[in-house]
Amino acid sequence: DVPFRPSLDSSNTILTIYHPKNKMKRLILLLLLSPIACTSIPFKKVKPNENVQDETKEDPTISSVRGAASKLTTLNDPNTDTQPSLPTLIESFFQTPSEISSLKETLHIHSNTAEMKTFLQTTRRALHRKPELMYELPTTSNTIQSILDELDIKYTTGWAKNTHPDVYPGTGGYGIVAHIGTMSPNQPCLILRADMDALPILESTPHIETFKSTQDGKMHACGHDGHVTMLLGAAALLKKMESEIEGTVRLVFQPAEEGGAGMKRMVEEGVVTLSPEAKLGFGMHVWPGLPTGTIA
Repeated sequence: DVPFRPSLDSSNTILTIYHPKNKMKRLILLLLLSPIACTSIPFKKVKPNENVQDETKEDPTISSVRGAASKLTTLNDPNTDTQPSLPTLIESFFQTPSEISSLKETLHIHSNTAEMKTFLQTTRRALHRKPELMYELPTTSNTIQSILDELDIKYTTGWAKNTHPDVYPGTGGYGIVAHIGTMSPNQPCLILRADMDALPILESTPHIETFKSTQDGKMHACGHDGHVTMLLGAAALLKKMESEIEGTVRLVFQPAEEGGAGMKRMVEEGVVTLSPEAKLGFGMHVWPGLPTGTIA
């Protein structure tokens, strides 16, 4: 029931949470704002959403994304001869919080491995090829679930059910809520959120034949394919440092942002008050006119 005060360092890279009853900084997340070089701009699993068609599980797009995600989990830390592991760096950071250069450098290295770049590009382009609208997101939801499975991140499905089928087509229920951390109700919990849906626009983007939208009249014109990819990339790095997170990070993949009030629906379904109750929530939106790593 105590407030938590977030703080960004001067480079907009390190985000920490201060617990007012304990002077020690409690790490929640460090990496969402770390620049990631990419050519485009990753409980036990519950029963899958019954609305998802079985054939999407065998979609070659999903298979390629799963393959890219699996390589993130099988690799050792990059540059292990010269760089400590992420958990070790995080522990050192809290012993000497003013010394953040090593932690920032290590996060940057992890964010820019060849495997991470391949994963981010494969995921974003796979989502871009198959845009889906509003509350009808079976392939998008299944792709995200497949990646979370590969990363061994627990999640639940069936979120954001459509309560106005007379206005918006589809039954909904394709939202996903995942967790990384302790799940303790006595420690802070924050939400990282990404929207999933595309727009009813015919894509005419030149020079992207290999990943241009294959769905007539549908396009990821607002960058939500990038948002989902960013959150999955952050999830992969957060999972690597899960043992050092003193609290819980709730990953929210939201349908129906483009006019369907999908987040409102998820809040009504309890995504904030779910134990442990979230005290903070963060979302971001890409803007192609700004350099990578810039926050405006």
